[in-house]
Amino acid sequence: MFKQFLVLIFFLVNLNLIAQTSRADDKILDKIEKEKSGKPSNVKNDTITGKDYKIFYFDGRTESIDTTLSIYKDYKFNFLRNDSFELLSMPNVGNSYNKLGYTFNNRIDFPKLGARAKHFHYFENEDIGYYNVPTPFTEIFAKSTFEQGQILDMLVSINLSPQFNFTIAHKGYKSLGKYINTRSRGNQFRFSTNFNSKNKKSNFKFHLTSQNIFNKESGGLTADGIYFFEQAPNYFVLDDFGNQIENEDGTFEMVEYDGYIDRSRLPSWLLSESSLYSKRVFTDFNRSLIYNKEKNSSILSIGLQFNHEYKKLEYNDDYTSALFGEVEEGILVSDQSRNILQKSILYFESDLNKFGKLKLDYSLINSENSYKDYEGTLTGLIFNLDNKQSNFSTKWNKAFKFVQIEFRSNKSLNEELISNYTSISLETDRIKNVKIKLNAFSSERSPNLNYILFRSAYKDYNWYNSNLKNQKSSSLSAELSYKELVKLSGEYSLIDNYTFFRELTNALIGETDNFRRAAPNQINTDISYYKIKLFSKLDFGKFSFINTGQYQKKEQDLELDGLATLNVPEWITRNTIMFSSEVFNNSLFIQTGFTFNYFTKFFADYYNPLLSEFVTQNYKEIGNYPRVDFFFNARIQQTRVFLKVEHLNSSLSGYDFYSDPFNPYRDLSVRFGLVWNFFK
Repeated sequence: MFKQFLVLIFFLVNLNLIAQTSRADDKILDKIEKEKSGKPSNVKNDTITGKDYKIFYFDGRTESIDTTLSIYKDYKFNFLRNDSFELLSMPNVGNSYNKLGYTFNNRIDFPKLGARAKHFHYFENEDIGYYNVPTPFTEIFAKSTFEQGQILDMLVSINLSPQFNFTIAHKGYKSLGKYINTRSRGNQFRFSTNFNSKNKKSNFKFHLTSQNIFNKESGGLTADGIYFFEQAPNYFVLDDFGNQIENEDGTFEMVEYDGYIDRSRLPSWLLSESSLYSKRVFTDFNRSLIYNKEKNSSILSIGLQFNHEYKKLEYNDDYTSALFGEVEEGILVSDQSRNILQKSILYFESDLNKFGKLKLDYSLINSENSYKDYEGTLTGLIFNLDNKQSNFSTKWNKAFKFVQIEFRSNKSLNEELISNYTSISLETDRIKNVKIKLNAFSSERSPNLNYILFRSAYKDYNWYNSNLKNQKSSSLSAELSYKELVKLSGEYSLIDNYTFFRELTNALIGETDNFRRAAPNQINTDISYYKIKLFSKLDFGKFSFINTGQYQKKEQDLELDGLATLNVPEWITRNTIMFSSEVFNNSLFIQTGFTFNYFTKFFADYYNPLLSEFVTQNYKEIGNYPRVDFFFNARIQQTRVFLKVEHLNSSLSGYDFYSDPFNPYRDLSVRFGLVWNFFK
């Protein structure tokens, strides 16, 4: 696929040299960036600027190409290419992320498949951009990984005419990892195109994705592996009965051995593999029925949208580990599931000045989810979960003199596998340099499909829960910001029938040390969850102090529920001290400094590779360890170079840093990469 992608790029670029003759000079683009940084420029008003390179998203967002360098770019220079403040990465790149915080105001029109640990870097509909560029645009993202690999995400966007654009992108990655059997690799291909007629009455969008996400699974460290990890490089000498040997001075006899600093020596549970393979086709056609030429906008339009998505999940274990319990006799573990989601939408849009913008949708959804039945060995079980659903949704927004209001709702018309929500938001920036956002959200939706039905060769991982209740949630959120210097946000949520995976083994008798037995569970009482987040940025000459702190708390009646879930650390902080300067006659811009990360102890969920989910446990706490990163970033014209020493203090603070109760966080590592933009 990647070779075909390179060949296609070669021909498309040559085609573009004939079809498109207008080009932006590098000097002009350099002046554009100086304009963005507030420096004077002699560029004329009719010159192409970075604002002319537009990216449109499915959810209504519009962005422009930005080649400046800031601390926000540093926060986003990671595998997800997004700020991961509320996420804790697993040991290897391309694996998964543990959650340090939650939000309950996401709009979902149909229950998700599940396997959420595989979807952190999965490209959903709303992640695909539709471009409009005056000249050919190329972006290259590259970054080193852990042992024998790299990440490369390349995008090429071309407008063959002012009305027609196509964009091709491919993300490929590979990382062996420091720990045994944690190798990851993946290929994520995206193609998008959009067309706008000259009279602006017709609009067409299309995208195609092909994604293959593969992981070798270790299951975390064994009990011995955890001991050797935490005690490295010194270990207590034990007698024949497993007791520590005491010296005459009262200390315990120890032996020095740093062999386990080589993390590949630490024993783990599994030698298995898991993967997610997906293909998706998406089209959207919109035609204006009534068009206002004077205002150059559509008054009434009709649209058709079609989405077809196929997913295949696999888990293979040739060695049939006993970690997940007993296996059906005569079966080699090779779990498979297939999901086909097909959605068709008919919608109407109107734009009347006095009444605002209104959009009405009617959608038909067909979902098919099936599991491998091992040639009839698993007898008497249900292997398919099919559903047909239809939704009616509305979206209305209007800008008043002092405030902008948006209302959204979705109503499922059938009783099974529903997703109903209502949302209203207000936004105002009438106070100089101050922006205020308020949002109220209420939803009721069915649990993800793998909570309802799951089939596996492991006996304990087979269930069909047709009586699960719908999860209900209500949330209020607010955000207050002053320029880019201070931002205060908060969210309060009330959740009923919270659905999650819980660990069933008994930690008191040591079962959890040797087995993992997870199953769906619901809390039938209300859980309240709130968080308050403060961001601030202070500049003193060439020095900057950027601070982000979040306080959060969950309240739950444990006397009735018996199990603490939705566990989060009480505090999450990130503090950066940075020096910025132009050097070499302003030809190079640099930023360097330190970032300190910290979160308090809590009962973190653990990663279960068989389910590709995180499971609630009340067995072991992680956290309360600082992480210090050193960074040196530079910008030369449209190229940003990033160098980072991650977890600089790993050998100084003690080996008690974890991503989940069984998987250590990353040791000190030096990583580098770049983001390179071309404008021709």
